[in-house]
Amino acid sequence: PAPPAEDDGRPLLPKRRAQEHLVPQLRDEPAARRTEEHALHDPGLMAAFQRGIGLAESQPAPHESPRPGDPYKE
Repeated sequence: PAPPAEDDGRPLLPKRRAQEHLVPQLRDEPAARRTEEHALHDPGLMAAFQRGIGLAESQPAPHESPRPGDPYKE
């Protein structure tokens, strides 16, 4: 049977049910975070990351050989 129609003759839209697209294991509320898992501020972390990026960018890629006069690879 068709769903009941609105006053203008069109059928009602389906109703959304929260989290029905998730597997049953994930439908429950998320587990509470433990208080000892706080992220600590590490001022050297970003500096180390930037040094690593700079080092990687300064090295030629394994498949590419440096070209003389290439300003991006010197």
